[in-house]
Amino acid sequence: MREPNLYVILSHALIGSGFFFLYVQHVRVIFETRTNIQQLNQLEREALLRREDALYYAFYKRLTDGPDFWQGYEQLKNVTDIEYPHSVNVLQRFYVLPELVTAYFFHVVRSGFNPMVQPMQFYLEFVWLMGGVTLLVLYLYGTLLSENVFGGIYGVISYLMFHSFVAKIYERPLARENFAFPFIFLQMFYLCICVGRIIHRQRHTSRLFMVSPSPFCTFICNSDIAFAQIFAMAVFTACALLSWQFSTIIFTSQIVIMMASWNQSALPAGVANAFVLDYSLSHLLGHVLAFAVSHGNSQLLFSWQLSVSVSLFLIAAVRQVRQMRTRRPGHGQDPLQGDYFSLKLILLALLFASSMQGKLLELLARAGLVSTTDGPYPHYSDLWAHWTLQVKVGFVANLSACNPLYARMAWPELWQLVKTLIVKPYCMYGVVMLAMFFRRWRKSGAPVSAVSEEQRERARNYVLEDFLEEHRVSMGDMSNRQTEARLQQCFRLLESCDHDYERYKRRQARLRQEQPATKDDFMQDIRRLKAQIHRNWDKQRKEREHHETKEVPPTKQQPEEATETPPSQEEPEPEPEPQPEPEPKAEQGPQDKPTVRRPRRSASSRRGSVVPRANGQVLSLHYMYSFMQMLVFTVVGLAVRKLFFLSFTQGCVIAPTICSKLWYHRQRNIFWSVSLAVFLLSMFDPGLVNIREEYFPTRYTQSTDDLDSMLEWIKLNTERDAVFAGPVEIIATVHLTTKRPIVNHAHLEMRQMAERTEHVYSVYSRQQSSDIYNQCARLKIQYLIISLDECTNEVRDDCDLLSIWDDKQPAYRKYPQFCHELLHKNVPSFLKVYANDHYGIIKMFSQSVQINLKHNKMPEMSI
Repeated sequence: MREPNLYVILSHALIGSGFFFLYVQHVRVIFETRTNIQQLNQLEREALLRREDALYYAFYKRLTDGPDFWQGYEQLKNVTDIEYPHSVNVLQRFYVLPELVTAYFFHVVRSGFNPMVQPMQFYLEFVWLMGGVTLLVLYLYGTLLSENVFGGIYGVISYLMFHSFVAKIYERPLARENFAFPFIFLQMFYLCICVGRIIHRQRHTSRLFMVSPSPFCTFICNSDIAFAQIFAMAVFTACALLSWQFSTIIFTSQIVIMMASWNQSALPAGVANAFVLDYSLSHLLGHVLAFAVSHGNSQLLFSWQLSVSVSLFLIAAVRQVRQMRTRRPGHGQDPLQGDYFSLKLILLALLFASSMQGKLLELLARAGLVSTTDGPYPHYSDLWAHWTLQVKVGFVANLSACNPLYARMAWPELWQLVKTLIVKPYCMYGVVMLAMFFRRWRKSGAPVSAVSEEQRERARNYVLEDFLEEHRVSMGDMSNRQTEARLQQCFRLLESCDHDYERYKRRQARLRQEQPATKDDFMQDIRRLKAQIHRNWDKQRKEREHHETKEVPPTKQQPEEATETPPSQEEPEPEPEPQPEPEPKAEQGPQDKPTVRRPRRSASSRRGSVVPRANGQVLSLHYMYSFMQMLVFTVVGLAVRKLFFLSFTQGCVIAPTICSKLWYHRQRNIFWSVSLAVFLLSMFDPGLVNIREEYFPTRYTQSTDDLDSMLEWIKLNTERDAVFAGPVEIIATVHLTTKRPIVNHAHLEMRQMAERTEHVYSVYSRQQSSDIYNQCARLKIQYLIISLDECTNEVRDDCDLLSIWDDKQPAYRKYPQFCHELLHKNVPSFLKVYANDHYGIIKMFSQSVQINLKHNKMPEMSI
């Protein structure tokens, strides 16, 4: 990775900013086209939000309705109407960082710039900006890996052409991944930048341990660039952890990939260890920041990411201490030098981390401080068991698996994606390479003309002149056999290149690049010799001072001083590595032709001395990490459709780099010509078709479940403190629009909420009415919302609620479904007070009260 200059950075920033604003306008127009949100009233706008999106917008609304931000912030610490009657600290329990940031800036804008700004409009604009950040990072990331601006443009166009495979930002604007993934993507991109700089410079110094003349370790807290890198990655990590519960799993896979990648890298062990130490420290610092902002979220303390980060930090710290000890006089080489991050060590570290985490959880659970099932991992484990083993692991796990967002990828859609991003470019490349092969074959079989003879002689003269200039020999020295053999070797290389002088120079530069080990070993020996000389010089200086304290005659010290002065003078001698001396002598040759070609040769030789270290590694460390991360995302995305956007977005970064890295190599003009041709072919089908489908969807229909009328009825005919429960798809919407307390919501990964949801959904089972009433009465439910589509007393597929209950309670199969009986018969303690085509509302009474009630005394029945 070559160090970019200021103009390159500004040009990339300008192009990326253009894509940023283009994408923001793109998703804004798509959302407006699909929802027509500008023409809706407040209740209709809020009714568009479902599941946990409505719950998080309710938190945001609580923050914006107050006179200032901090009043709403204090209210979120004690919320009793989302898990009634329990009190919940929202800042500690939920991932509300996006709502906090958006609400804070909303108050700033409303108080100082625009008092008429609408909360939802401001929130949606913040969502579109986060989507623009994702596209900006995608462009920069693709440009970094492909080392060409067209690589970033290729990724952006692929992202827009297959926008239906991304995070569906216009369908679920408030989804947690829309806020967390830009920070995850930023962290991945910045990690690749840091790794690329280390590969280019071949050096890195940890900010935690620095080698000083004293044998002790000192902590460095200055404003150094390495500490800025640690802090930047820590901030990105903390923002992602505070925005999405799945971020910990992504970062855990990243740490494991980095541990495996360092074992395959060619970097020195000291450089690798120093960077790994800072890298693990950034994860630990990110966890500390997230834990502090979330007011002590216990889920962050027992995540897989934290345990693996701690184990990685301990390994790197031990290695750093061992390396510092080996630098002392009298110590040999570290015996573990070759086993650094081997597969055995990685497995042992992961086993140690998981066992220690399990033991700590067990101890805290016995002390009553935490519950081992509070985190989301048991729920995710049940889902993976359901998908992979096809077993029934529990009611809530089966309910979540039937969610359309968790469905598997359809193979026709996947094939369309693979065909456009992989098959088309490779087929085009195969055609171009086949044409080049036949062209070379025809050229090799063609008769030699007089012009080619003239070119051959001119090329031989160029090679001879370069040989004389490079080896500092004259025509009189050509009688030497060794010199003549070297010249003949150059002529044979020219002949293998078909007497093409430009190809000969590239081949010669490549041969020089393939042998950097000797120079590196020589410079390493020089550095080692300098260090040994300095140590000897210090030792002699101390002995001299010791003798001077004993008043030794000065005549005996003169020989030692004479031997001690040369090391300081010899110190600058190994410094001139680039060897710039040949340039002045190059001007002593002929005046016409050599003066035209020599500046170009010197420039190419200078590039050859720098580029191979960064670009010569086709599978460099940062590229290897990005590719392996895409494979992990692909495995996750194929299992869960909701998470396929991870694989697709990372694939848009990797796709333009495969050909340019592995196949095209120095034929980059051919690569980008083929890529532009693929662009033109893909923009019509399926690119423009997909974009037209987004703006004018043929399969998309707005929700017609008549939820608005039910919400209006609830606001007009129920008490403000009436407690509701119902399907997880709409119950948070009821709380958002009517501000009525609810007992359950859509975060089924929480153990307590999973139990509550199972009790609420018992109304769809075949249990007895008394059992269902007792379960609802314990939750203090007053109104129960039911979905009429699930109350048919028939089993249509495995995702029907009745089918899930039959699998859980096979002994009740002989009884009718309770909610079906409730809709057609009078059931004690349950009274239907509202119903439309999709939903019904049941009011619950105690049995003694319902006996004395008459229907004409009910205010709800008069509607």
